[in-house]
Amino acid sequence: MTEQKTNSKALMWTILLISLIQMPQFALLPATNLIATDVFPEMGLPLVQTIMSLPGIVAVFAGVASALLIRYGLASKKSMTVFGLAMIVVTGVVALVLHTRFWQLCLMNACVGIGMGTFVPSTQSIMFDNFDEKTRQFISGVSFSCINIGGLLMSLMCGFLITFIWYGGHLQMLIALPVVIVALLVIPKDRKMRDVYTSADADTSAEVGASDDAGTETNAGANADADSSGRGRTKLPGKVLYYTFLIVIFMIMYNVATVNISTHLANGGVGDSSTAGFATAFLMVGGVAAGLIFPKLSQILRDNLFALAFIIMAIGFMLMYFFPASLVITLVAMFLCGSTMSLLVPRCIFNVSNLTDPTNSATATMLVCCVAPGSGHFLSPVIMTNLTLVFGGESTRYRFMFTAYVCLGLAVILDLYKIFTDSKAQKTEKS
Repeated sequence: MTEQKTNSKALMWTILLISLIQMPQFALLPATNLIATDVFPEMGLPLVQTIMSLPGIVAVFAGVASALLIRYGLASKKSMTVFGLAMIVVTGVVALVLHTRFWQLCLMNACVGIGMGTFVPSTQSIMFDNFDEKTRQFISGVSFSCINIGGLLMSLMCGFLITFIWYGGHLQMLIALPVVIVALLVIPKDRKMRDVYTSADADTSAEVGASDDAGTETNAGANADADSSGRGRTKLPGKVLYYTFLIVIFMIMYNVATVNISTHLANGGVGDSSTAGFATAFLMVGGVAAGLIFPKLSQILRDNLFALAFIIMAIGFMLMYFFPASLVITLVAMFLCGSTMSLLVPRCIFNVSNLTDPTNSATATMLVCCVAPGSGHFLSPVIMTNLTLVFGGESTRYRFMFTAYVCLGLAVILDLYKIFTDSKAQKTEKS
């Protein structure tokens, strides 16, 4: 028992260590304006923004491929985690030798996307499979603090390095090398379904998850659909698709801040690319702070966190609209926008963890941890930049205000949906 507890602690700390490099794109984004204006000015800002968001869409395809390999027994969750982390290291190696052509920038960003698409969902799936509900909720919140701490440090370092070399953010990917070694040593083999059914018989946490929010099941409940021999596969609950779509919409809004901050500061005359790295760091600080209080907020507010996150984000964008020449207000706004990441996304992931078992957790985590954020990250400039260019021109102020209005509208929709589902659940209980 003591050895098992020690192994669980080691695994938990390994997952948190991996979380520190879970969003490597934040090591790249502060260089966006520099790359568009000084390195490849002939490409134009919209194209450069899209390429800097390339890791997101590549991660989607890599995540789907990873989930299929795991599903059909061609790869394990551990091997996909290690492979993905290794691809992050490869990015740094490529940056050392190939950094003079635009296609080389695309190659570096594609490597980041492949890495994200394989190690992020696999790591989350390992967490789903090896911890109980209470521990999963704790790890979901703390891991997002770690994600933001890592993003903060990489963003600050990028802001510093790009004053010397424009590809400094990509060089940072070499820091993943020791993480690869730790993952190889600590992460256990994939759990078998027979282990799940043995523990599910004694698991009493189902009552907690069943009472959490309408439509949310627990792992043990989800297991009931599988073949009791352990050979069957549990059907993926439809609610997982709802949380996937919600994260996609959230990331489209969230990345308006990350993609446009360097241009916004330059337009306001209050900073350059290095200042953008500092502002992005404040985005991460907000995520760290919110992640630390997430476990408590999640227990109290439950799915009301969704609407709250969009309201806070709207306030952040409004502040940047009304005070474009104030660096202090911009930093406060970035803090608010950053905090929303650690409110909405871990709540979605936690809810999904209560809907899955080891037969479908790889597919579920691929959707909510890879397809959803990756699609949102890529679609954000494609949709929001091009849409606001039509109505408001190049103005980042208009883009921020437009996004704020959309966020408020989404908050209202989510609140109404919560009222509807709660009412439906009450009627079901009475009948």
